Amino acid sequence: MFDYNKAFSRNIGWVSKEEQRLLKYKKVAIAGCGGVGSEHVVTLARLGIGRFSISDFDEYEVHNFNRQAGAFMSTIDKPKNQVMRDICLDINPEAHIDDFSEGVNEDNVEEFLKDVDVYVDGLDFFAMNARFMVFKRCEELGIPVVTAAPMAMGTSLLCFMPGSMPFEEYFDLASCKSEEEKLVKLTIGLSPTMMQRHYLIDPTTTDFINKKVPSTPMGVKFCGGLAGSYVLKILLNRGSVRKAPYGLHFDGYLNEIKKTWRPWGNKNPLQKFMFNQVKNIVLTPQPPLTFDDDFTPIQKVMDGAKWAPSGDNEQCWSFEFTSDTTCTVHGRDTRQTCVYDLQGNASKFAIGALVETAKICASEFGYRVDVNQAEISTDETPTYELTLIKDEQVVFDELIPHVRTRCVQRKWMGTKALTTKQKETLTDALPEGFKVIWFEPLKLRYQVAKLIYGNAFTRVSMKEAHVHHQKIIDWGKQHSTDKIPDKALGVGPIMRGMMKSALSKDWKQFEFMGKYLAGTVVPRFIMDFMTSIKCSAHFALIAPEECVKESDYIKAGGALQRFWLTTDKLGLGFQPEYTQIIFSEYLRRDVKFTDNPTTIANAGNMETKFVDLMGDTPVNQVCYFGRVGQSLRPSSRSIRKSLKELEYNSPHKGV
Repeated sequence: MFDYNKAFSRNIGWVSKEEQRLLKYKKVAIAGCGGVGSEHVVTLARLGIGRFSISDFDEYEVHNFNRQAGAFMSTIDKPKNQVMRDICLDINPEAHIDDFSEGVNEDNVEEFLKDVDVYVDGLDFFAMNARFMVFKRCEELGIPVVTAAPMAMGTSLLCFMPGSMPFEEYFDLASCKSEEEKLVKLTIGLSPTMMQRHYLIDPTTTDFINKKVPSTPMGVKFCGGLAGSYVLKILLNRGSVRKAPYGLHFDGYLNEIKKTWRPWGNKNPLQKFMFNQVKNIVLTPQPPLTFDDDFTPIQKVMDGAKWAPSGDNEQCWSFEFTSDTTCTVHGRDTRQTCVYDLQGNASKFAIGALVETAKICASEFGYRVDVNQAEISTDETPTYELTLIKDEQVVFDELIPHVRTRCVQRKWMGTKALTTKQKETLTDALPEGFKVIWFEPLKLRYQVAKLIYGNAFTRVSMKEAHVHHQKIIDWGKQHSTDKIPDKALGVGPIMRGMMKSALSKDWKQFEFMGKYLAGTVVPRFIMDFMTSIKCSAHFALIAPEECVKESDYIKAGGALQRFWLTTDKLGLGFQPEYTQIIFSEYLRRDVKFTDNPTTIANAGNMETKFVDLMGDTPVNQVCYFGRVGQSLRPSSRSIRKSLKELEYNSPHKGV
């Protein structure tokens, strides 16, 4: 049997019995029962509010599941307003609810706000006309307005109280030239600090033109809590209430709370600057998100396999889908354009990682992969036939979740030693015959650091590498589908600016800077020497024998990929240090890679240091070198081209 006093008795202490009774007779209007609106309904119903006006004309869909309190499989296609009404009455059967299932409009706004003590905004972000109408009428009727917006993993809050700065004046919407500009002003007005922009992983998902923005369940729940606290203070007339142009912004991801103040609202000079910054991001049309619902089994597998590592994100492959379960991988080496791939071995190494990744991804769907070299395969265009075979004995590979999250960490990492268990797990990830040698103590990391620092001089002292470096960095990008975004380089904005300036110069100018102005010393010290010190360990992957044949590189690439994916599984950062292997191979096989005698001499010196570092282990069996360490996942990284762009017969590839 329902009893109001018992149902909300745990509120007592933070509110008095008398105040709880007062809440029972207060009325709150909530327009919108979607993401934040549904949280407001639940929060305020559990607070013991006894009277509501709620509105929404929409129905639940699957894409509502990540954030909406009433979204379940059992409520798909059901009216949101009805579902939230039922939930509210399930919490408090005595609640009185005015139900506006057609939404709020000019014809019913008076009835919607009748006898309301506080209005809480839960309207869809893009419902600008409805929001303006309701806010304006609340101002005219003297009804306090609380609006809490979900901002990533936090919330920003504004209150428009009788006598405070009104909504229209604060947001300055009259000066906007389009509906999209109004949305930008709404965003920066709600969130003047824009703290959340610092950890947005994919900016392309914020697209006001196509009316799509990313969201999190945490953000809407923070909205419910913060707005509920302000509703309580307003209804009970106690506690400080920040009124516009003052506000609050809390971010759970950044561990920050900021009290905001923007006198003159969006007319404030800071807001005008922010308007231009945000407008350039969100008013650029973006392609719609695509999913693999219509993919064939082999396309699903290769859509995962494409995330295999390749030198400088070259993605030296294209896919020819010949049936639902077969695919020809057309590899191509980059010897004509990249000094680090003069024999095509680096590309073969990457293709080996691709093939292994395909095997890993296939296990998710119960397939094993049969791999055969195609008859048309050549040294410069290694080509493989992949066939999916249904196999009940196939076991789900635990590395699958890490295929798309594996990335490079170029920043300094934590130096906490790897545990015995971590090293055992990484060693166990290697195929039979491969082994790993660790360089962990500071003394050995220092020895490696000198090697890597010296090897970096080999790279920056030759024109052939300079030309390549000019092409591989995507400046001003957080993510890049075919290059390395500059924000993933592991240095701050000042150093990035210096690097961009240096790489924009022709070789003669760059050479002069490096030779006479020590222009490469600081970047090499930060990016090569110090990163080598600031890690848990360096490692060398040792192949059963020297990689000579194409099949050797394919196997070694597969071994590396399993090792790398396992570091991601263990939460470790990873950075390749592969060029030492490449130059060592060039020197052993007498491959000419530059005309610069200084570069060749330096590479020879580094080879001597490399041999000394490896001791009794032959350097010709070292198939990979890198570093690992305690690290958070990078927010900037290389991503991949779409499966369509990677199709062998795609016009995007020009093949």
